[in-house]
Amino acid sequence: MSARLCNNISAVTFVSKYKAVCQPIADQLDLPVENILGLAAQESQYGTGRIARDLNNYFSMHAPAPLQSGAESPQGNAAIKVAKFASFQQSAQSFAQRYGGSVRGKREPMEFAQALVRSGYNSGDAATGGRNGFAKYLADIIVAVRGRLAC
Repeated sequence: MSARLCNNISAVTFVSKYKAVCQPIADQLDLPVENILGLAAQESQYGTGRIARDLNNYFSMHAPAPLQSGAESPQGNAAIKVAKFASFQQSAQSFAQRYGGSVRGKREPMEFAQALVRSGYNSGDAATGGRNGFAKYLADIIVAVRGRLAC
C-alpha cells in the first residue's frame, strides 16, 4: 500500500464509508468493488462535488433515472437535468439498473471504463460533452481506490 494513497484522509474515508453499500452491487455485476467505488469517487470528487452533496447523485446520473426522487438542472443549465436520490445506495442501484448490463463481468479497470464509454455513459470526448481520455482517467482512479481499500 502506498503512503501517498493512505495520506489522503478524505479519499480513504469515502472509500471506507461506501464500501459496504457498493459490495452487493459489485457482486451482482460480477465486478471488484473498487470498480463501483472508483466510478463514484471520480464522478463525485470523493463525495465533495455539489451534485453528490446536494442531490445524493454520486454517479452523475442524468434524469430520468431509475429510483430517482426528483431532478434538477446543474449550475442553472436548463438543458440538462440530473437525478436526485434519497441516498448514496439508491444512486448506486440506479447506476446498476441503467448500466449494469454494459459493465457486468468487466473486472479489469480499463475494461470496465471502456465498457462505460461504449455504453454512452461518457463519450470520452470533450467535444461531445464527455471527458477527454475518460477511460484511462477512470481506470487510474479505480487503481487508486484499490490501494485505498488496503489503508
